[in-house]
Amino acid sequence: MALLDRLPGRSAPEPVARLDGRTTVVCGGAGEVGEGIVTALLHAGARVAVPSRRSDRLGALESRLREAGAPVERLVPVIGDLSDGDGAARRLAADVARLAGPPDLVVAALGGWDAGPPLAELPLEDWERTVHDGLRAHHLAMHAFVPLLRDRPGAGYVLINGAAARYPVPGSGAVSTVAAGELMAAQVLAAEESGFGIQVEAYVLGPVSTRSRDESAPWMAGAQQVGDVIADRAGRRLAGDGDAGPATVLEILTSGDLRRARELPPGGVRGATAGRAGWVLWGLQTGGISRQVRRGTPPRG
Repeated sequence: MALLDRLPGRSAPEPVARLDGRTTVVCGGAGEVGEGIVTALLHAGARVAVPSRRSDRLGALESRLREAGAPVERLVPVIGDLSDGDGAARRLAADVARLAGPPDLVVAALGGWDAGPPLAELPLEDWERTVHDGLRAHHLAMHAFVPLLRDRPGAGYVLINGAAARYPVPGSGAVSTVAAGELMAAQVLAAEESGFGIQVEAYVLGPVSTRSRDESAPWMAGAQQVGDVIADRAGRRLAGDGDAGPATVLEILTSGDLRRARELPPGGVRGATAGRAGWVLWGLQTGGISRQVRRGTPPRG
């Protein structure tokens, strides 16, 4: 049994629509949230390509997945640097298609977290680096992989984002600005690509329990649980060949949002039960509130 399923208060995983024979790509799959998504897609029957510029990270990912009982025979590690410009990103996408097959689903779990001085005091060079690096990574992923999804019935593109996209996080103004830009990029991408049959989804995540977060509270959603939602929605869409529409925006700030996220129709926008307290929940993840509160009941809006 995976670590995420053993956490206190976690319910048994719900059935997930199958992705047998489908090719999926998880950009950022060697990261902690990305690893949970990779695990869920593998268990759903998909072939999962994970690009990384470092072979040691891919090897470590495969070892952890095997130890957790994931079917690693369908894992396709691909060496390449998505951040090394448009040409390198497109070559990486071509390698993915050659090694794993044309993708039916691409998940971009990219980006990081940073904290610093107030926005009005943030040095210009720090602002420019954070905004440039954060938005550039997603733009390169779109450049590389979206053309491969066009005219593939039921294809999907998923952007993983944080609660900072919608809730202000004091001390992380640049990251919050990037997150908000990524959320709008998802909505623009959906408007532009729906004619090609690509359904775009944006996940706005609060604190997520991962393999290294051993202080996770029961009310936190797990990375693999988020992956189960992605796999389930993609499987049902690929089975039904539904028409693509506006971006689907799903907030998952607590585990209570997982079922609602599964049920949201394409093109819908679903806020989380935590509502106005979303930025507080984000503070739990970034260490702004004590361990005692972090293990307790989440606040509600």
